[in-house]
Amino acid sequence: MRVPLSWLHEYVDFDLSTSELVELFSLRSQEVDGIERLGVVDGEVVVGEVVEFGPHPNADRLNVAKVDLGGREVQIVAGAPNPYPGARVPVVLPGSTLADGRKLKKAKLRGLESYGMMMSERELGISGEHTGILLLDGSYEIGRPLADYFPAGETILELDVNPNRPDLWGMIGVARELAAILKTSFRVPESNFSASGAPTADYTLRVEAGDLCPRYDLRRVSGVRPGERAPLEMRRRIHAAGMRPINAIVDATNYVMLETGQPIHAFDAAKVRGGIVARRARPGEEMTMLDGHTRTLDEEMLVISDEERGLVVAGVMGAEDAEVSDETSDVLVEVATFVGTNILATSQRLALRTDASGRYERGLDPEMVDYAMSRVCGLIAAEAGGTVAGDTLIHYPEPVQPRTISMRHSRTELLLGMRVEQEEAAERLRLLGCEVWSENGRIEATVPTFRRDLSREADLIEEVGRLIGLENIPERLPGVPLLGGLTQDQRKLRLLRHLLADLGLTETVTYPFGPDRWRDDLGFDAESGEGLRLRNPLSAEAANLRETVLTGLLDATARNRAFGSRGVALFEVGRIFESVEADAEMRPGIIDYRMNGEAVRDQSIIPEALMGVREENRVGVLLAGNTRSAGWNAQATSADFFQAKGIVERLVPGAIFEPRVRPFLHPGRAAAVLVGGMEAGWVGEIHPSVAEKFDLEGWPLAAFELNFALCEPDSQSGFEPFANVPAVTRDLAVVVSRATRVGDLTSTLQNAESTLLTELRVFDVYEGPQVPEDMKSVAFSLIFQASETLTDEEVNAEFQRLAERLRKEFDAEIRST
Repeated sequence: MRVPLSWLHEYVDFDLSTSELVELFSLRSQEVDGIERLGVVDGEVVVGEVVEFGPHPNADRLNVAKVDLGGREVQIVAGAPNPYPGARVPVVLPGSTLADGRKLKKAKLRGLESYGMMMSERELGISGEHTGILLLDGSYEIGRPLADYFPAGETILELDVNPNRPDLWGMIGVARELAAILKTSFRVPESNFSASGAPTADYTLRVEAGDLCPRYDLRRVSGVRPGERAPLEMRRRIHAAGMRPINAIVDATNYVMLETGQPIHAFDAAKVRGGIVARRARPGEEMTMLDGHTRTLDEEMLVISDEERGLVVAGVMGAEDAEVSDETSDVLVEVATFVGTNILATSQRLALRTDASGRYERGLDPEMVDYAMSRVCGLIAAEAGGTVAGDTLIHYPEPVQPRTISMRHSRTELLLGMRVEQEEAAERLRLLGCEVWSENGRIEATVPTFRRDLSREADLIEEVGRLIGLENIPERLPGVPLLGGLTQDQRKLRLLRHLLADLGLTETVTYPFGPDRWRDDLGFDAESGEGLRLRNPLSAEAANLRETVLTGLLDATARNRAFGSRGVALFEVGRIFESVEADAEMRPGIIDYRMNGEAVRDQSIIPEALMGVREENRVGVLLAGNTRSAGWNAQATSADFFQAKGIVERLVPGAIFEPRVRPFLHPGRAAAVLVGGMEAGWVGEIHPSVAEKFDLEGWPLAAFELNFALCEPDSQSGFEPFANVPAVTRDLAVVVSRATRVGDLTSTLQNAESTLLTELRVFDVYEGPQVPEDMKSVAFSLIFQASETLTDEEVNAEFQRLAERLRKEFDAEIRST
């Protein structure tokens, strides 16, 4: 919301500098996004009269004017050709500073002195017009400061209005807010006009889509002077507020919208056939809008039409068919309120956002319609010479009723942390427009209909607190001991993040939603479901909730590669989302099972066959390219399956890895991670075709994703003294079935409760002609060590015990010892 300060002064009196006003609004109301200045920010602008005007003797495109500034004649060189002897023009004097930072000085242009500058509308901040000098009428007195008529410069505050405060999308609402902060009064312009024009009842009003249109008022203004231009000050304010002046009728509607926050539309009554109808669009209905584009509508869109064709996409933009033009002499004025969510959806589907739609979608107050209608009709009558009809066609079947809220004085102090006198709280609420009365330590406040965001006691207390100033709350420690600490999941999350960082990985935070291509790029087919799409996505690139954190990690890796990285190691802990049937298994780690937006914990209350959304916290890791750069004494290390598997073993001790194919993983280099018989996630190398789709072709990629709830990172760290006796190494080779997993052999040895075995590793797996068909040879290196030197007999006995265990459990043949 752009707030020109000179315009704001019309409604409320204040004596604050711009910086003081910015600080006050930022602390007690809305954030100020920026400050803009127009026109002359410092200096003097006076009214001059052109005495002589002609071409510059030394330049083809310049002109020279003699200008009377009120008893003093000066020479000014100008580029514009439109001044003439007798014309009155605004002249900015040397020493003045313009909004673009230029400081005017006496100058010599092509050999002639120039004193000051004649100003265009754009240079004065009146409009974007810059084709010629602004010509003033005869009511402007020669030599008089222009500021006596209208400001020669303007300061504009850019307010970032919260979505729940549509009342602040108008100058009157901003003035009310400032008055409440300053504890002063504010003014609302009155409308005075003669209501004796041609009757509105010559036309009809019919609202067929009442569920989308709570209120619709229609009033006629006849006898308008065609092609009339709005007064200069009105055009200046409209331009300063960020809109383009057009003509007296349209400017009046935009002016009142900027003043009240209520959008208004004007029809050329001569083009309206029969009357006005508020209805849903017909299937396939097309409309050519004021921007020249023809758009196809659907049945969920509200259309304002006459008896034959559509005239407006309600709340968004009008059509060319009934547009007000310079020939219009009879006007039908629409002031209405529409359902905000419908306007938002319509605007998004048409990819068309306007000043009107931005206001309607936040939900407007139907009670503002009466004032806005009187105000705009009065302005059209005053500035364009029209006569207002005595009757208004109104559709308002269910008037909005204000709500009454009770606020306890004791509760105010408890929530704010400071004492507020009851009368002070009551006065602040009155300044916001509430009707207030107090009794027995309690305030009863009837909230005005334009403040729909105030619905409970805490809301009123918040209003009182922010108007007094939350910065005034005293800083003091609570008088009770604080209980706190991290939950078990929070401690586990912190440990897991520190562990992964210690292993050299970098944490990322990616968006939980992404484009349609994610599912296709990962190779998901129709049998794996349709995924989860958002009803109102922020953009086409954020239309789907993620089913895996891998996609975000792949995109982040691609960006790093594009910037020249040779390899990355990334991890993320975040939520994934799955579509599930109502009777789906409630797995460990589920955060929410949602039905119609509500979290459901008890499956028995979920209707059969109803689809829901299941959320889980996942830990994702992606190793890409060179995970360790080459050095003078070491070769580069590339990402592979076993690096990723090693990290998994740190996060899920005792995990079992079972070969299992996923569409985005390389066959033969992928496995499911099992814990206690439950699937905790997957690990593997990314398929080359998937890597290519994410612009990572040629890079080795290894990744895993685990259910956070099933991760148990080792939290114990300790030190064991080094043994000062020699170790004994023995090799053990066994022949087992090819179906036997090496991991199962390793687990059996590790769980054999050996007090002498300190380390083991697999150094060879062989399948070939030297072993029977369907068999393989697995060779282990075993290291034995104790606190005292081991004898051969002790080592041999333990070695034979371990070999015998493999023979019994896996029918292993001892090949060599």
